[in-house]
Amino acid sequence: MSASKQPVVSARVREQDRDYCVATWQRTVFAIFRGEATLANVGNISKVCAAELAAGPGPVTYLGVIERSSPAPSDLVRKELANWSRDVVSRMACAVMVAEGGGFKNALVRGVGVALTVLAPHRVPFKFASTVDEATSLLDKHLPAGSGGAHELARVVAEVRERWQSG
Repeated sequence: MSASKQPVVSARVREQDRDYCVATWQRTVFAIFRGEATLANVGNISKVCAAELAAGPGPVTYLGVIERSSPAPSDLVRKELANWSRDVVSRMACAVMVAEGGGFKNALVRGVGVALTVLAPHRVPFKFASTVDEATSLLDKHLPAGSGGAHELARVVAEVRERWQSG
């Protein structure tokens, strides 16, 4: 392998069903929601994030993708998201949420995110993006050296989405 070629590292899918998928790549946890978020989903995401944090030194990041088809979380799920945000995300280097689907969807996701940071303020407020490419750019400075950076993370997210869609 030439020195300029980076090894391709695929994501490890940790959990998925028809409504959501959570995976890890390098030191990034990412979750994609197509359907309704449940308490079990949030619990699984929290466990995966906590495991990445416990795995050793170095920054851990989170990328959440809310697809157009995913409705707003229930009050109970929002409370669990606030707990996860306070207890786990606060120990991460950066967390970015992508709200796909245009203006209203972006406003809705941002509203939930702002509510989470008000309910559970901490040192790592969520950042918001309209596309995965924009989100990975926000995470780029926290990604491990030699990982391929934002471009590679965006490629890996697309790969997982494609496998999930076809599977």
